[in-house]
Amino acid sequence: MPSLEDYKARVQQIIKKNKWSKTPNVTLLEAAKKIIDATDKWRRCHKTEEVTKSIMESVFFLLATCAKLEENSSDLDAMLTEICKEKKNYSVSEVPDDIIWSFIIYASEPHVPYRTPRQTLSSRP
Repeated sequence: MPSLEDYKARVQQIIKKNKWSKTPNVTLLEAAKKIIDATDKWRRCHKTEEVTKSIMESVFFLLATCAKLEENSSDLDAMLTEICKEKKNYSVSEVPDDIIWSFIIYASEPHVPYRTPRQTLSSRP
């Protein structure tokens, strides 16, 4: 079974092949976009496969961020193992704050029309 390091190497090949010049913050934001997309699909009862694909695409961009940040210095498998040990007794006890929910709602389709076109003098009856 491939490891995170194997996938990181594959992502680095894709980055080099496509000549990505994006900085790590751009790939990280793309991952956030995919997570929001998955959240929106889940809320709207899309097929599980679609939601999972969006989540996996976010993982791709998270790995791309790691690849851009540290090309050869981190062992992602060891890091994930350590994180799993730390999270052994972790449970989700908080809900996201209002800013995160507003961001998710704003990023979801359809957008709420916050601005409406103003009538000009010539278009008034």
